[in-house]
Amino acid sequence: MSRSVLNVLIVEDEAILAKNIATYLRRYGYEVRVAHSAEEGLSELEAFKPDAILLDFNLPGGMNGLEALVRIRAIDSNIKVIMMTAYGSDELSLKAMEGGACRFVTKPISVGVLKKILEESIVDKPLDETLY
Repeated sequence: MSRSVLNVLIVEDEAILAKNIATYLRRYGYEVRVAHSAEEGLSELEAFKPDAILLDFNLPGGMNGLEALVRIRAIDSNIKVIMMTAYGSDELSLKAMEGGACRFVTKPISVGVLKKILEESIVDKPLDETLY
């Protein structure tokens, strides 16, 4: 990454949660955009060129997070995608990782821990298991 500012796209239909994550990350110098559906998030990819995407699984409209992940990978396989869901299961986690997500997290999650996971994903560091 040649930029000093990291771009993060949040694809999350819960407006308050998306706003809280965005506000927190901006406080630390991230450039953040928010999309409330998979389709909206995909339309942001080309213009925004995010380094990482926080992608919710349950999204409104015709596409869920796993389907969006496949499309994201087809567009740019280098973007780090962190799949988030309040309805996690081992099966969903496995599908997300097989689909190209670099991390899978279950909500609720603190914004501080989410920021740490995001930073570790961007620099390809192993997770600090003491956070969980």
